[in-house]
Amino acid sequence: MQFNKLYNEDTLQVLKSLPDECLDMVYGDPDYNVGINYNGSKYTQKWEDYIAWYCELAKESMRVLKSSGNLFMMNYPKQNAYLRVQCLDSIAYDVQDYVWVYNTNVGHSKRRLTTAHRSVLHATKSKDNHFYKDNIALPYQNPTDKRILQRLKEGHTGRMPYSWFYFDLVKNVSKDKTFHSCQIPLKLVEMLIKSCTNEGDSVFVLFGGSGGEIILCESLKRKWLSCELHKPYYEMILNRLENQGEIQEQFKLPNFQKSSNKQKNLFEVNL
Repeated sequence: MQFNKLYNEDTLQVLKSLPDECLDMVYGDPDYNVGINYNGSKYTQKWEDYIAWYCELAKESMRVLKSSGNLFMMNYPKQNAYLRVQCLDSIAYDVQDYVWVYNTNVGHSKRRLTTAHRSVLHATKSKDNHFYKDNIALPYQNPTDKRILQRLKEGHTGRMPYSWFYFDLVKNVSKDKTFHSCQIPLKLVEMLIKSCTNEGDSVFVLFGGSGGEIILCESLKRKWLSCELHKPYYEMILNRLENQGEIQEQFKLPNFQKSSNKQKNLFEVNL
């Protein structure tokens, strides 16, 4: 098994090729099966087929985790509810459901409240999973309280983050926005990685996407593996790795859109 390697292959097949209990962490942010357009490709399946695939992905992810390892799966609440009930609760030692909250300008309906959160399932294989509070501790909200002062005196660095957390979406105007359709804020992923790994530990980023999580592993000195089946994203990630994580102008959303529109116009003229 070679670390710090990006595969242009199906992530499930790569998972199946790995030995048992070889990784410290697995992080997955799969397609949500809601018709997102990834640069001209959609991966929507029948609901039953999607959940079967999602469960297989989770089972293989749990298999390759060390007994001290941690799995994080991010998705919409319904998808993760099905994953938990049909799969994770029966194969994991423990499953926790965290909530990422964000502001959104889309998805509003007259018939229901607006969905503005995602579920992050955290599954472990044993009671001895690695988890490092000091890596992610937040400042105490009442630092002058006598009990808090005593904790600080005892060497505590802060409180454990809550099971819900707010991070802004990576919006189209962000300097970190590439032409990838669904980027996750890296501060969120950084919290998850730091929560259960230290320098030199291994992380499988199941879906390479824009490459942000891979670059994050590099900067945090974690060994990593990842897959990106979609060729344009795969090539962008390789380019970012060659350029110390920097997003080149041709991969940034506004420039990519202009280039795509120009090519489209030329194609229409040639017709």
